[in-house]
Amino acid sequence: MADTPAAAAPSLAALDAVADRACEPPTGASRAKQLRWVAGELRTALERGALPPTAAGSLAALLAPDTLDAYLTAAEQGLLRRKPAARPDHASPASMHVRENCLRILASRAGIPLTLPDRGRPAVTLREVVAARPRGILLAHLEHATRPGQNDARTRILAVVATVLDTGCRAGELCALRTDDVDLRHGTLRLTRLPQHRDPRTPPATETVPLSPTTRAALRDWLTARERLTLRDPTELPGPDNRTTDALWVSIAPSGHPRPGLPLHFRGLARAYARAVHDLNTDMAGQPGWHPLPRRMEPLRRAVQPQPDGTADAAALRHADDDHPKSPGRQRS
Repeated sequence: MADTPAAAAPSLAALDAVADRACEPPTGASRAKQLRWVAGELRTALERGALPPTAAGSLAALLAPDTLDAYLTAAEQGLLRRKPAARPDHASPASMHVRENCLRILASRAGIPLTLPDRGRPAVTLREVVAARPRGILLAHLEHATRPGQNDARTRILAVVATVLDTGCRAGELCALRTDDVDLRHGTLRLTRLPQHRDPRTPPATETVPLSPTTRAALRDWLTARERLTLRDPTELPGPDNRTTDALWVSIAPSGHPRPGLPLHFRGLARAYARAVHDLNTDMAGQPGWHPLPRRMEPLRRAVQPQPDGTADAAALRHADDDHPKSPGRQRS
């Protein structure tokens, strides 16, 4: 396909205007990037002759069923790539799903009815989740290795894992937690759900989730360690004016920073979890029936089943306990 100038095409000018409006708040940065990516691919498809010539006339023609069929076919075959790829003739089901979602958003903002072709692609298959027995072993291992005041990293990861098993929350939801979201007196956690593909115009749902005794004990130990880590001036008494942040999860010994106690973001949380799982996989290597745990948190999160009221299965932690003998650390709660 030879490239042809399409800068003056009325359909592309209208598409750019719609994309600009669609990317305005409350649309998130990730979705805005995807919308501009799809708009750019449509421009590339028109320039390279992958679309019918009528697509240049108007936005309605650009978003017509036969035009979108041609666009999605070209995208699926890797004909719109601007950079070399390992598999140039293969587009992942996830990327095709993103394209279709963005087309729906753009058409909705333009007030144009959209009909997407039925491409007959298989559904995206999720990886296996972590079963109950490995979940119980993971928690038992962390509890046994954790002692208040001795290992802040283990204290933190125990609280993280226990919170995930009680709530089924995502990594981004964990990173958004603040200290005032934890109510140890009533044994609850206030959690704002941020699911993927959420409509940015809909306010996020906030839930109050009950915590198991194990999770309350783990959070109590972590909050004690966290208070020391977040002191801005160690010579002064702890308080709101003498702490580095109100984020619940903070760094222990961050590289490149002069001190601990800084907010822990997605990458730091992922690294901490991966280190803990690596230690467990090393300790359990060769044990009968043991399968190494994945070093990503997502399979653990998806193992927690949601309840009809929308909350996670707080009993998942206790079910996992039944599969594994109690370690000395379990008696703390």
